[in-house]
Amino acid sequence: MLRNRPLSHLNRMRVTIHQPDFMPWLGFFDRWRASDLYIVLDDVQFLRRGWHHRDRIKTAAGPAWLTVPVQQKGRYDQLIGEVALDGDAWKRKHLAAIRAAYGRAPRFAELFPQLESLYARSHQRLVDLNLDLLRWFAAHFGITAPMALASASAVRQQGTARLVELCRLHGATSYLTGTGSRAYLDEALFREQGVRVEWQAFEHPVYPQLHGAFEPGLSALDGLMMGHGAPPASGAAA
Repeated sequence: MLRNRPLSHLNRMRVTIHQPDFMPWLGFFDRWRASDLYIVLDDVQFLRRGWHHRDRIKTAAGPAWLTVPVQQKGRYDQLIGEVALDGDAWKRKHLAAIRAAYGRAPRFAELFPQLESLYARSHQRLVDLNLDLLRWFAAHFGITAPMALASASAVRQQGTARLVELCRLHGATSYLTGTGSRAYLDEALFREQGVRVEWQAFEHPVYPQLHGAFEPGLSALDGLMMGHGAPPASGAAA
């Protein structure tokens, strides 16, 4: 099992960079826990059909989306950090869906009141909601590596060059990323700055679920509710 990496670990700094998604899957938390610093990529374009404002839970009818309504009309190029929430009615619907899906889950009685309290906060922006949720998950998963907002660094580069510069500014000696970035990541740019690229080796855990056969790739809320209280055993491969 991956352990939290201390910032002073032999003068090495492993960084991971990712958008602040809504209730992301276990694979994300596995990568965060294996890192010394999580850089929150909050100043890139919001994806309307991506994971920034939605994820899936497991219901009696199968996997179902929890989607956060956001203000999008005429705002085609807005950054994640600029996205405003659209009203509050969705909060009651989310909580009702979570109650229906996980009311018989082992940790429901413990976790649901915490979610109710979190949802009751007066978030105006999607990023504020997502960051609060990420902190909540991190606390339950025992993740201690801090977060840093990319928007605070004022990095102007794009693509891989942007990731490299963020790593450089934060003193990274290695960059831990998911295999989904193999198609576009330019490892040579990292090598030029003395930053080693590490690829996450993630095997999705199989744990008891409600509502039939096991379904992988859901929001980490599913695992947390079912008592899967830590990210799965994994590692990084060069």
